[in-house]
Amino acid sequence: MASTSITAPGVSAIDAARDAIAHTRRHLFPIRPQRWLVLGLLAFLDQCGRGGGGGGGSSGWRTHRPEWPGGGWQGDIPGSLHRLADWLSAHAALVALGAMAGLILLAGLMAVVLWINARGTFMYLDNVASGRSDVARPWREHAAPAWSYFGWRFGLTLAAGFVILFAAGLVVAAAMALLRSRPESAPVALAAAGLVPVVLLLVLALPLLILAGLALRDFVAPLQLTTGLPCGQATRVLEGLVTEHPGAFLLYLLLKLGVAVASGLVIVLGGCMTCCLGFLPVVMQTVFQPLFFFERAYSLFLLRQMGHDLPGRLGG
Repeated sequence: MASTSITAPGVSAIDAARDAIAHTRRHLFPIRPQRWLVLGLLAFLDQCGRGGGGGGGSSGWRTHRPEWPGGGWQGDIPGSLHRLADWLSAHAALVALGAMAGLILLAGLMAVVLWINARGTFMYLDNVASGRSDVARPWREHAAPAWSYFGWRFGLTLAAGFVILFAAGLVVAAAMALLRSRPESAPVALAAAGLVPVVLLLVLALPLLILAGLALRDFVAPLQLTTGLPCGQATRVLEGLVTEHPGAFLLYLLLKLGVAVASGLVIVLGGCMTCCLGFLPVVMQTVFQPLFFFERAYSLFLLRQMGHDLPGRLGG
């Protein structure tokens, strides 16, 4: 049986990586601090709303445990949970109204963050491709594609949120049912079996949503600039490219995963060596700018091999 090449003729994810490294060296070295700072700010905006942010502590949970009416938390966990379930049932309308208001507020805040992210994505994309460090010009020039991109990103984020909330709702419903039933009528094995669909939903849906988000940023946004198409039509262009060069995209994903792991280790070590200053927003993107610059340029050079070069960019 004939062996299948991992990439189509003329399209190589490895060559694209080499070109992206050369592009990074050419435009970032020798070091110019002001240029790195501008690119660091744009890289931060490009990542805003995409990654899992930091911090948060659990000390508040450890030092201040709530007291439920009618008894203490310590030593009476089942009774406290029963009282919580009773309170939620008695105030179901109020809880639903509060949850709805909270979700609307969260959606509004997320929309603002993702809009900023959309503008930053196209600004950083322009500067990485052109080798410049402009702010005002790409902000003006790419407003229309950024709005189209924002609509799809926001819809994708809502879909991910719906999956997580739906799964969480199933877990809460199962827990409430267990609390209200006799132990002998609802064995632990049955409860565990009821969580299997939830786990399957998360295992299947979340990776697909993450992959869709990566495709939007890495390929659809650049295709919007090369073709002048809105986000939806650029997505269909990407579908055709993936169908034509499946091996190249698969190898790209594998190499990008390896690069992400290596970059993460470098950032962690560098952040620790700088007394955590390297973990601060914008500071991290500035200090480790070559890592972010290469990551952004990588997909551009793969698209270039497929005939979609940004006009007047990726020179030299």
